[in-house]
This record gives sequence, structure tokens and C-alpha cells, in this order.
Amino acid sequence: MSAESSDRQFENWAESLRTEYEAFLRQSWAAMQAARKGHWIEDTEEHVREAGEVFRRQALEKLLQAQVTEGQGSFSPSAGRRLGQQGSADGDAPDGGGARGSAAAGVAAARRRAGRAGR
Repeated sequence: MSAESSDRQFENWAESLRTEYEAFLRQSWAAMQAARKGHWIEDTEEHVREAGEVFRRQALEKLLQAQVTEGQGSFSPSAGRRLGQQGSADGDAPDGGGARGSAAAGVAAARRRAGRAGR
């Protein structure tokens, strides 16, 4: 990612938070205005902390969403493999799966045993 692209993404993220940030500032301001004279810290600290927590959570959610959205175009579960190289029916997939992999063989053996038991 280029520095220009990164700067643009930051600006988009920051702009997307403008409304939430203004809400945080307004809530903080309102708490101070409602505080009793001489009790500013006592009357505002909890309100400002809670408003800050809401803003922090919103900022993190938008940051994570931006990261997910930006990365969606570059994710491929089969990156580096061409079609037909996903694994064959012989069970050569990385996890040992496939139509004839160890799990399938176990299922087939269990079915054979169950079929003989019903005779």
C-alpha cells in the first residue's frame, strides 16, 4: 500500500468519525455545564469517561471495518493455486481430506460394517 493510499484511507476513516466525535464533545460539554460550581471533576468525570468509551468503541469498529473492507479484494482462499490444484479425490488436500481421504475411508468402512450387521 502506498503512503498516499494510506493517507487517503486515514482521512476517510477520520471523516467517518466526525459525527461521533462531535457527539463525544457535546456530551462532555453538557456534563461540564450541568456540573455544580466547585464540583466540576466530581460531576463530569464519569460522564466524560463513559462518552469517551462509546467514542473509542465506535472508532475501533470503524477502523476494523475499514481494514476488512480494504482487504476484501485481496483475499483468496486458493491464492497461489490454479484451478484443479485444490486437492484431488485421493485425499491429498493439506488436511488429509478429499473424497477418498482418511475421513471418507472411515465413513465408508462404518457403512460397510453397519450393512453387515443388518443381515
